[in-house]
Amino acid sequence: MSTKIVQLEARTDDPDIGLVKGEPFYVVTSADAVVGLDKFIAKQVVNYQPATETNDGLMTATDKKKLNEIKTEPLDGIKFKSPDGSIFVLSVDNDGKPVFTKEESNVH
Repeated sequence: MSTKIVQLEARTDDPDIGLVKGEPFYVVTSADAVVGLDKFIAKQVVNYQPATETNDGLMTATDKKKLNEIKTEPLDGIKFKSPDGSIFVLSVDNDGKPVFTKEESNVH
């Protein structure tokens, strides 16, 4: 299949569309104007279904599950791990000052 670019030339001055006699121009068209092009394009389009936590779609089910687990509300605290493996929770007090609290280990 080849693509043809058709250049036309204005036969007369046409101020309504802004052309001057002899000026070259190109026709602008749409897919709707080409018979059968819509069916050809439809065959080329990949359709994705929305992902769920159990079925892949535009993303994997695993990624969808992770995305659903992201908290969007104000957080109570953010956990950080120190170099020795200790876990600290950053929160704020009622005055908005940062507070780091060491998380107690469940290991006895």
